[in-house]
Amino acid sequence: MRTSQKNQNRDRAIPVIILSGFLGTGKTTLLKQWLQWSTEENLTPAVIMNEVGEVNLDGQQLPPEVAMKEMLGGCICCSFRGDFSTKLYELVQEEQPDVIYVECTGIAEPMELVESITEVSLYSDIVLTNIVTVVDAKHLGDLLDDETALQKANRKMMRLLEEQVRAANTILLNKSDLATAEQLDKVQQHVKQWNAHASLVITDHAVVERELWIQSCVHAGGSLLLVEDDVQSSENTNNTHAQHGHDHLHVEHAKKDSHHHSHSHAHDFVTAWTHPLSEPMDSERFENWLSTLPSNVYRAKGIVSFTDTTKRYMFQFAYRQSEFIPIVPQGEVKDVLVVIGEHLDTGLLQRTFEEAVYKA
Repeated sequence: MRTSQKNQNRDRAIPVIILSGFLGTGKTTLLKQWLQWSTEENLTPAVIMNEVGEVNLDGQQLPPEVAMKEMLGGCICCSFRGDFSTKLYELVQEEQPDVIYVECTGIAEPMELVESITEVSLYSDIVLTNIVTVVDAKHLGDLLDDETALQKANRKMMRLLEEQVRAANTILLNKSDLATAEQLDKVQQHVKQWNAHASLVITDHAVVERELWIQSCVHAGGSLLLVEDDVQSSENTNNTHAQHGHDHLHVEHAKKDSHHHSHSHAHDFVTAWTHPLSEPMDSERFENWLSTLPSNVYRAKGIVSFTDTTKRYMFQFAYRQSEFIPIVPQGEVKDVLVVIGEHLDTGLLQRTFEEAVYKA
């Protein structure tokens, strides 16, 4: 049984873990699991949540007692980069957490955050211990299976996917249950071409072994989690340090490479449309509208109410698949719709939405 010894460990650096990955890959699902494990180990976690939209919808899925800093309406790696350093420092000073998770928006380049974290570590006791990138194995597999689709895929989008993978110390090939064995093999080979050094883990629903989370909370100064009734051998300790020494070398190598594109972001083509919803909708008409969204829409999400039920729902739409989860929002949260995609015509989106959902 691992337990936290907070008073004893307060003089150790606070681990910072970056969760990266494209839109709808499963980052928030992974974060929820790791927050649960943090709580079970009597740790105090904190979160920096970045959303390209103007509403923190993913934050609604997290436990209300978790300290969180929100960064909305932009990307954490460029337009909010200075703000990120400030938010990170404030979180450390105000909450004194045991571990900090940074969930990037799906269009962020995680290597851009390394310099900011390094800067804050000069005057605050933190250390970057892992960059985890979540990849949708089914979506990438479909692209690799279809040469025509791969050629049509926006080059900037593919470059962004590559940058997210190249930055990682750990890569999760998620939604493996939806991909074929041939697709998984092809995706693994492709991802290894982008990053041959990272640990590669195949998952579905972002479920990982607990040991991966524990190792993400470890740095060269020692483990945040202590093992009761078990003395770790010096051999194990040395192996752990050697492993993470390699991880930090990989980060530094990627960081040097990133300077070549630090002022040209691969996600400049992405548009987010945030639309407040003033009244409940017909659920069938709304789902039909979602099914007609153009191919340049990568993701849609929101909190919605329907005329045929009293429940409110958080919905997720990614790669033509929809999911609706009953929810009781934290605080006063109005119904809202967020659509994220490539060069979106927001005026056209609004017109088609209102015509399809509201007009008789």
